[in-house]
Amino acid sequence: MDTVFDRANLQATERLLLEHEVARRYFSGELYNGSNQILQPLVLADAQGGKLELDRTVIARLFMVPDGSLVRILRVIEHEDAPAGIQVAACSPLFAEDEKHSVIAFQEDLLTGRTALYIKRMMLADNAPAHLATVGFGLMAVSAYRLGFSSIYLFAAGHGPIARHERDLFIGYEVWPKLGFDAPVDPAELNRDERPGLQACRTVQQVRAFDADWWSRYGSGRTMQFDLSPGSRSWMVLLDYLYTTLREDV
Repeated sequence: MDTVFDRANLQATERLLLEHEVARRYFSGELYNGSNQILQPLVLADAQGGKLELDRTVIARLFMVPDGSLVRILRVIEHEDAPAGIQVAACSPLFAEDEKHSVIAFQEDLLTGRTALYIKRMMLADNAPAHLATVGFGLMAVSAYRLGFSSIYLFAAGHGPIARHERDLFIGYEVWPKLGFDAPVDPAELNRDERPGLQACRTVQQVRAFDADWWSRYGSGRTMQFDLSPGSRSWMVLLDYLYTTLREDV
């Protein structure tokens, strides 16, 4: 962990997140197992071959699990685009009906021992509090960085244009890049509506920096990555978004 980056960027960000009402109400670590008993600590292997013991508060923040959730922890095999690893699955009224939130911790590189997270499913209920995902992901990213994880992955579903009146459409392709996720773009995709200079873009973040409205209208779903390396573009996008979005709420 780069302590200079942490002090200069993450400590103030963490204070902002923890002072927010959403963090105070929903990410204190009040988690339960399937028998309605208080959830026990979780032990994971770290990047150096040691052990990470995660208490309930760390589990809540690292795996984005709100208070009151029933949590199931199990080892899973690779399936479709989801990697093999330790899956933390949670049920909560804050998630969409019949949806189980789940995040997998896995070894990204067996040679180096690098570990990563994969957000397998996350769909909030219509009545979930504002900024639950924003605060939750901010805490997840800070926690993952402090614990030595290298990246966070997910499949950002959906495609533009978004029909705002259709509530069941997937909008992950538009939402997750706002939080710093990035992925390559195929040059052929940029022909959907040609713009001078657009063909020079090679990533989703470059397209959004060039014209965010273009991505909202013509973008599409794909696997995306949040790079937890200190000073990464992912961090710069996320930190700017958190301060812009949450600063007035605290």
